Amino acid sequence: MTEADAPPKPPSADEVNRLWQHGMHEERLFHDRLNYFSFLETGLLTICGIMYNKEPAIGFFLPITVVGLLFTLLWIVIQKRHWTYCEHINSRIRVLVPEYKATLDGYVRPGRRDGFSLSKPLALAVPFLFACTWVAFLVWILVRNHVQTTTEGITVERIGLVVLAAALAWVMFKLRRLEQRLK
Repeated sequence: MTEADAPPKPPSADEVNRLWQHGMHEERLFHDRLNYFSFLETGLLTICGIMYNKEPAIGFFLPITVVGLLFTLLWIVIQKRHWTYCEHINSRIRVLVPEYKATLDGYVRPGRRDGFSLSKPLALAVPFLFACTWVAFLVWILVRNHVQTTTEGITVERIGLVVLAAALAWVMFKLRRLEQRLK
């Protein structure tokens, strides 16, 4: 048997520890970046909300909305790439750390993947929701000047808020039902 045909020697405890620490570091970066971009996006949306009540000028909102949408698209690209890298590290850890693999395998049951996959919705769903918010805000800015106010204090903004609240309630209801099915 030649050296090339020999099975690879198992990694040392130090090598496994370094891989584990690297995995924890990358996961921390993933969540820190999620928090940073969420804070940035929320700040931009807050500025838009405050300024919209003072002076809804398209010259102000169009650039800030485009910048917010571009930040969100950048965020989606970064999160997708980093999630792929975190999956790669996680698969290596699963191979080299038997206790970790046993823990993840113990969590799995029909309709539920491993615990690591819990972070995947955060990777893309949160930035995607911000992107939808920016697109909706951009569309609103572009069409609001052409829409007339209705009678008796009922405005298009109020109707839009009622529709958005109903859509949010529907999504929450669907998520709750999905959550109950997964239990």
